[in-house]
Amino acid sequence: MASLLVSSCGSTDEPGRLSQFGMTDSTMQQWRLPGRLKEISGLALSPDGRLFAVADEMAVVYEINYADGKLVRAFAMQDPPLPGDFEGIAWLKDRIYLVTSDGILYSSPEGADGEHVEATRTDTGLGKSCEIEGLAEDSRTDHLFFACKNANAGGKGQDLQIFEWSVADQAVVRSIALPLADIRRALRTNDFNPSGIVMDRADKRFIIVAAQQRGLVELSLDGQLIAARRFSQPGRHRQAEGIELTSSGKLLIADEGGDGKARLAVYEPQQGEESR
Repeated sequence: MASLLVSSCGSTDEPGRLSQFGMTDSTMQQWRLPGRLKEISGLALSPDGRLFAVADEMAVVYEINYADGKLVRAFAMQDPPLPGDFEGIAWLKDRIYLVTSDGILYSSPEGADGEHVEATRTDTGLGKSCEIEGLAEDSRTDHLFFACKNANAGGKGQDLQIFEWSVADQAVVRSIALPLADIRRALRTNDFNPSGIVMDRADKRFIIVAAQQRGLVELSLDGQLIAARRFSQPGRHRQAEGIELTSSGKLLIADEGGDGKARLAVYEPQQGEESR
């Protein structure tokens, strides 16, 4: 059975959320997604628990039934759909947010199947600091979290941050430095490049997926490393670009299709067990 390698690590004494996922063949399902989602690049859950996704190149939002991998509907921001290198999606209250790799943030209300909805545009300015690849939200504070994949303007890897953004103030309220030395040591890699992020609302922490390093990292909200794990079966997650956690504790991971179809994996939590 396939599992993850667990790296012993951590700068806190907190139990890791990742330890709840054995990630074996018997505790997961993986669906092949429709062709329109071949370049899926982000996942988000609505306040009532529905799953939405975005793909690269156009501001088209897709609703997916994660129980069977079927496409429920799709709608676009603007007519024609806004172009861009879209790398993250989030939900706050009654609006959906999309972010591009250069830090342009779009938001709109939810649309019906086939509808084109009006969107607002905000330049966060974060594209000057790094390449954005990942967006998450905290519904309790109406804040968004932007994950950096690579530093810009000649910056080095140690400059990678998670930026916390206030929707009300339209400004960064905090930056959280990634503990890259700890992460690299735990994942046994020379680099770390986030490709998706989710805020675990129940346990108040971040989980980051990194496609290039084929792994997952769990951080406290102040940036301390709790756990790090690498995928032991590379074929299962060829290019993991989206991540979410459902209210019932399921872990969702979306992979771009590459030369095949995009896929959505649904992992069931195994309380009290840790994969070895």
